[in-house]
Amino acid sequence: MRTIIISLGILILSMGPVYVSAEASPHQFSGNVALVTDYLYRGISQTSEKAAVQGGMDYSHAPSGFYLGTWASNVDFAEDLEIDVYGGISGELAGGLSWDIGGLYYIYPSSDAQPEENFVEVYASTGYTFPGALQPSVSAGIAYSPDFFGEDGDGIYLNGSLDLSLPYEFGLSFYVGWQDVEGDQTTGPDGFDYTHYSIGISKAVGPLSLSASWNDADDDCGGEICEALVGSISMSF
Repeated sequence: MRTIIISLGILILSMGPVYVSAEASPHQFSGNVALVTDYLYRGISQTSEKAAVQGGMDYSHAPSGFYLGTWASNVDFAEDLEIDVYGGISGELAGGLSWDIGGLYYIYPSSDAQPEENFVEVYASTGYTFPGALQPSVSAGIAYSPDFFGEDGDGIYLNGSLDLSLPYEFGLSFYVGWQDVEGDQTTGPDGFDYTHYSIGISKAVGPLSLSASWNDADDDCGGEICEALVGSISMSF
């Protein structure tokens, strides 16, 4: 944990002051840091229901929609560190329908566990924001891994969300996801599948974003590690 906090501090300091020229550059860089009371990945705690420090950096090329990014968090396995590297292309159609296609590599750099924990996914998603006072925004996505965490065979993940803009700059979100894993070296030939959901509220306070969400899942998820009230404080720069 101490190493991650120091690393995130160096990340923030290394950004330094950002100066924008009169002519906007097509190359955009951004970063984010967050403190969460529990790191849930698809409804399952990755920190044994303890807090996590997280942060990332992103690059995007506005004309083409191309982007690259990396993100890290402490976890309670794999020698305590997860690093994600991702990239893809996103855009918006004339009618306002957004789309995103990319790939993501989950890395546990200090782990030499067998079966191997690193794995790759490809993903696609689409979304649309409706006009109106609450500006309802809906999205749907799919992710596929040919060899899920722990060399556990094919993994498919489906998800959908609804976000609403409430008065006084509050946000309300609803999320549901379904994970299916074929099963191989980690969980055996039967694999597993489960459905999880969350309901959350958020608010921007100056440069900070505060949020709280209730997370739960069906009985096949894993019990208490899939049931949590999660709070977070984050900042983008």
